[in-house]
Amino acid sequence: MKDKVKGLVIGVLIGSLLTGATAFAGTNTKISVVMENVKMMFNGVHKSTTQSIVYNGNLYVPAKTAAQTMGESFTYDGKSKTASFGTKSGTFKYLDEVSYARIDGIVSRVSFKNWESPAGLKFTIAGQKYLHGIGAILDQSWSSGDHKVSVDYNLNGGYKKLTTDIGIDDYTRNSVNTGSIVIKGDGAELFRKDDMKGGDIPENITVDVIGVLKLQIIFESARDNTEHIDVVLGDAKLIK
Repeated sequence: MKDKVKGLVIGVLIGSLLTGATAFAGTNTKISVVMENVKMMFNGVHKSTTQSIVYNGNLYVPAKTAAQTMGESFTYDGKSKTASFGTKSGTFKYLDEVSYARIDGIVSRVSFKNWESPAGLKFTIAGQKYLHGIGAILDQSWSSGDHKVSVDYNLNGGYKKLTTDIGIDDYTRNSVNTGSIVIKGDGAELFRKDDMKGGDIPENITVDVIGVLKLQIIFESARDNTEHIDVVLGDAKLIK
């Protein structure tokens, strides 16, 4: 799905396409728009022509039409304000929104959703920014013994899969150190990735967690007291 939408420079209008030349924003501010018939092309092939809106130099097309042009399905959940392109993978929770059981290592080295230091900085792997995730700050030069930290979760067998992008945050992309991520379920190793380097593109992984009671995620740098490196799980999801 990522490859299909990459480079598709269009705006998406959720809901019904406006039919008049004037629309009203949520603040009751009057705006003027232009209606145009736009050819929808995908990989050089004309898929459809649809009436669209041009406003402030941006093109807005119906989300369903954009999805169909890419050969994908589209649904919109008005209650959760969520637009879904492609096949749904099932009900999920972001890992950063699930309460953890414990952290082993220096607790302040772990950040949830975005970095706490620098405050508010988004997790970013090779230019890809994430709104959700978990990051670990490892092997800072002024501290020893901080090359490893782990986060435990009590899943109680309630999930089927863990999906996430893994990599080194761009904040330490020039580090000579390398990072590792190990994922364990009830003490057994389910996944391991070593020798992760800054600048490498994020790797998307799926880990089977069916029946797992306790999930443990271990972040580790290759060498202690050598050079700072930040290891990231981007958009980590637990799928039921």
